[in-house]
Amino acid sequence: MTVASILLALATTIVIGGVATAWLWLVQRPRVERMEGLKLLAGMRWREFSKLVIDGLHSRGFQPEAAEETAERGQDSVIHLKRDTQNWLLACKQGLNYRITPAVVGDMTDAVRFHGAAGGVVATPGVADATARKLASGRIDLFDGETLWPLVHPQLAHSVQDELAGKSRQAVTRQTTIAWAGALTLGLVVAFLSPKGETSSPETTLAEASTSPARAVAAPVAAPVHAPEIAAAPVSDDEQRDDVIRLVTTLPGVERAMWSTKSTLLVYLADDTSDPVRGICDVMTKYEALRTSRLHLQPPAAAGRPARFLQCATY
Repeated sequence: MTVASILLALATTIVIGGVATAWLWLVQRPRVERMEGLKLLAGMRWREFSKLVIDGLHSRGFQPEAAEETAERGQDSVIHLKRDTQNWLLACKQGLNYRITPAVVGDMTDAVRFHGAAGGVVATPGVADATARKLASGRIDLFDGETLWPLVHPQLAHSVQDELAGKSRQAVTRQTTIAWAGALTLGLVVAFLSPKGETSSPETTLAEASTSPARAVAAPVAAPVHAPEIAAAPVSDDEQRDDVIRLVTTLPGVERAMWSTKSTLLVYLADDTSDPVRGICDVMTKYEALRTSRLHLQPPAAAGRPARFLQCATY
């Protein structure tokens, strides 16, 4: 291989690998993190999901109505909010496969008219149809997966945010390695196929390389990233939550743990033969700020049993 061929292979590899790396980290990494986060939201209980949405809408001027008003109203299919002293309605729809259709927008429009509200909000981790968006323009606001994630992401516990970011970084790191391997392979192919005795100019090399897409990017499943160990004694609430995760994951029968919300500890059980609830509650009750938190026990997929929810303070 001549010096010119080596330079051509190097230039092709750098251009293609650089373009692929920029796309993976600037575009693909946030997309992976968002998809992992939406899966988490879809797996929550409706009440937890609704609370995250309400907390997120607070930055847009929405406030939940007073408890006395809710008690007087009784059971209702929508959540009542306040914005600039006006009444608004909120409907939270669970599921990644849920679609906001024109019929859903029509139901919310009827509810707004029936309650005499100023407008309505429909939120879901799923998607909203284009026709539904056109129909909703005006008094109805729609938040589907892509627009809902920036709203609720800041409301998640820091440990959950760190785990989602770790998953996306690990996935994109592996994809970047594959992309550079593919770029190197393509660079060598271009160098071997280039006419012998002709030297390509740098401008030609860059033009050819920039038009060759990096097709070697895969989407491997990232291994879960556990929260790091805390060396110092926990002081803040977030440090205490991290310490609880570290201690709970050392208990027999526990695969991993994470805070799905700031008040709910999600524990994945490793097997169906042991019950680590007492040990988990012994850990959680050591912290005054966390002793009333909810406990979400997720059994192994092969167990065929539903998840359990309890509160250590009353266990």
